[in-house]
Amino acid sequence: MHDKDRLLRTFLLVAQGGSLQKAADRLGLSQPAVSKQISALEAFLECVLFTRHGRGMALTPVGQRLAGSAAEHFAMLDVALDTARSAADAARYVRIACVNTLAAYLLPPVVAELKRTHPGLVVRVDNASSPDVVDQVVRGHADIGLVYDLAVNTDAVQVLRLYHEEVSAYGLRGGEAGGDSEPSSLSVAELARRPLIVPPRPYALRRVIERELPGPLVIAAECSSVSVSLDLAAAGVGLVLLPSALPDLAVVPRGLARLRIADADLGRQVVAIHRLAATPPKALAATLQVIEDFAARAACRAQ
Repeated sequence: MHDKDRLLRTFLLVAQGGSLQKAADRLGLSQPAVSKQISALEAFLECVLFTRHGRGMALTPVGQRLAGSAAEHFAMLDVALDTARSAADAARYVRIACVNTLAAYLLPPVVAELKRTHPGLVVRVDNASSPDVVDQVVRGHADIGLVYDLAVNTDAVQVLRLYHEEVSAYGLRGGEAGGDSEPSSLSVAELARRPLIVPPRPYALRRVIERELPGPLVIAAECSSVSVSLDLAAAGVGLVLLPSALPDLAVVPRGLARLRIADADLGRQVVAIHRLAATPPKALAATLQVIEDFAARAACRAQ
């Protein structure tokens, strides 16, 4: 018994190309093998589907009707299969867009916990500026965005408030940091007089810095990369303002000190955003739960 689905798909390829050889090339078969399948289908249907001539194959009236019906049938079937495949992918695949500062300390433990609790889940991470993170979520290019509330200016997303992130200054121990002893701190007035490494204007942290520090600021360098900003600070270019929660592994080996900012609130509200949906897909719901759990622990440590 021949596979009728396979015979019909071969028949459609011959009908579309008007040639046994063209169909054979697309299927990776020999021409006699394709001819045998067409003959088997004609025998099963007890009718002639093609007329053979020197220029190739032409559909008979019966063949034309079958080609139209089969093409419509397979188009619907392929759409159904693609829909099912997409649903399966949504259940095991999650895309997270994240600003660089949060990627430096928030993402690693979140992704590690996701892989521990949901080992079959595939996580894709994209780093971007705050406006780009929001845009990716709105456009459906990312399932979840980790960003600061200052950047969310649309009603097209659901906003989940996570925690208040504190900001510290990082500088060379014994250099910009002002000595080897810790803890150490700087006043806003002192900070405003120091050369600073800051993110470019589109970034939310730049807006907070310009809002809280008396100007004009002494901008030593603009940099959107957390690791490069820390390297610049380690090279003595200036102080860099970054989340207080950066791991020691990113700070101590570079010879940097973490400096508390004594009399200013440079902190920001961290939020998770996703597109509005009555019932979030399982992968999205699982990821949000892990993020919420981590945020709750971060909030407790900050108290």
